[in-house]
This record gives sequence, C-alpha cells and structure tokens, in this order.
Amino acid sequence: MTEESTPTIKPKENFDPEFAAKRFKISMKGLGTDEAMIINMLVSHSSLQRQEIEEKYKAMYGRDLLEDLKDELGGHFENAVVAMLSSPYAVLVWALHSALSGVGTEETILTEILCCRTAEELEGISWFYEQQTGKTLDEALAEDLSGDFRDLMRGLVAGGRDDDGGPTDSATARKDAQDLYDAGIGMNAATDESEFIRILNNRSFVQLKATFDEYENVSQETIEDSIDKEFSGDIKNGLLAIVRRVRDPLAFFADRIHISMAGMGTDDKGLIRLLVSRSEIDLGSIKARYKELYSTELYDDVKSDTSGDYQKLLLAIVGK
Repeated sequence: MTEESTPTIKPKENFDPEFAAKRFKISMKGLGTDEAMIINMLVSHSSLQRQEIEEKYKAMYGRDLLEDLKDELGGHFENAVVAMLSSPYAVLVWALHSALSGVGTEETILTEILCCRTAEELEGISWFYEQQTGKTLDEALAEDLSGDFRDLMRGLVAGGRDDDGGPTDSATARKDAQDLYDAGIGMNAATDESEFIRILNNRSFVQLKATFDEYENVSQETIEDSIDKEFSGDIKNGLLAIVRRVRDPLAFFADRIHISMAGMGTDDKGLIRLLVSRSEIDLGSIKARYKELYSTELYDDVKSDTSGDYQKLLLAIVGK
C-alpha cells in the first residue's frame, strides 16, 4: 500500500459471510433496529465482502438484505447504508444518471466523477452505466451536453488515456507543452479548445505532470493561469479539475469533500458518494491531506456537519 493510497476500510480477516448475514438479521429483529450493529458490520467488511454477505443473506432467508434494511431505516442514514451495500461503480453511476436526467445538468458532478478517473475506471463506469440504464454513457453525454464541455466529457469516457505504468517521455512533454501554448496564450486568434482536450484527455496523469512542468518553461506561467485566462464556464472547470487531479490527487478529493460541507447546509449525496467511494482506496491519505489544507480534522468537520446514526456511520467510515 503506497503512502498515497491508504484506505480507511479494509477486508475483514477470517471472513465468515454466514455469521455476518446472521448479524444483519439479528439487527432487525423485534421492535426497533440495532443501528450500531449495522454500522459495525458495514465498516468492518470490504465492498466485495458486503456483496457476498448480501448473497448469503438471500440464500439463508430468501430475502433481499438491502430491501429489508430500507424497510427499517430512513433519511440520510438509509442513503449511506444503501451506498455501502452497493458496488463502488453503482454509487458513481447513480450520481451520473441523476446529474444527466434531472431538470438541468449538474456539471460539477460530471466533472468530479469523470475528470479524475483512469481509463480502466472509466471503462468500468461506462459498462455499469449501460447495464443500469440501457443507454451508453457516451449517448447520455451527447444528448445532454453541448459545446466544448461535451467534447471533453465524451473524450474522457472514450477511454483514450494512456496508462500511468510507463515512464514519462520528455520529448513528448516538451512538444505537448508547446502545442498547448500555441493553442492558447500563444495564439493571436481564438483559443484552439480541441488541442487542450486532446492532450489532457489522452496523456497519462504522470505524463501530464511532466507536460505541465515543461509548460511553465515555455510560457512563463502555470497551465492553471493559462486555462483561467483562455477558458470560462464548465470547460474551464473541467480542464482545471484534470490539472488538479494531476498535480495533487489527494487535494482534489479533499477539496471536493470540503465543498460538500461548506456554506449553509450539506450536500449529503456528495458527501456520502465521496466518503464511500474513496474509503477502500485512499480516504486515509485524503484525511491527512485535508488536515494540511484546512487545519482541521476531517473527522471533526463531518461530526459538526451531520447528526444521528448517519453521523455515526460516516465517522466510522472516516475513522478517528
């Protein structure tokens, strides 16, 4: 496990799905529900283990664990429990489908979910989206979006990004940096958005980092400053999200979590999605970066912003 990928939830050793299924059943027996037992069972097993528990529960009792829990629970706590019992891709796909099918498109959700993923992750999201909705993600984006932002999003889900496994190519980094400069602040005419989309959508994240470093030598300013000058609206936000992901992936997610709790009210759907989807990947590392950025513990901010069993579940996911 690398320093930048410390999870807060790990697979349970000596996993016993039959015992776990029985515990869930016991938690819903009689009057009332044992929420503490439900929370403990959720955070002490990995996503794959939780799905295996669901299968065992159905085999043992002829009932759907998720539906039984939904009958007993409510509010944000129910939503968080549903997210924990769903596959990681399902949580993201539901958010994408909601963002694309509601009144008006929620571009910030598309940016958060699509701009920070590897080609492999985007392939999984796209496959699951089509299985759940009967429509390809590319078709949904093409129908609901327009202009350069549509091209950026469709380019991302096309899966052209190179793998991060290989070494960086300094010659390619220099050429891409020059191409970005020529397409943006180096042009006397309008910005060539397609060149920015081509490079930022297709190069590996480590290659882009080298390109952004070279860009400062070419232009005497950061790529962020140039994008801020040359673009506006959703396309600017999307390009900057990719740059932020390349520069500091932990800060990217720490920012998104902080935004979900900032101001009046909480974006509970966003908070649940971010904490659950990162819990088995790098939430422990995000938590440390969060403290560096905001001089406060993520645990304390979640505690201040939530309440009840919902709060207890999120705090168990975050970890002290």
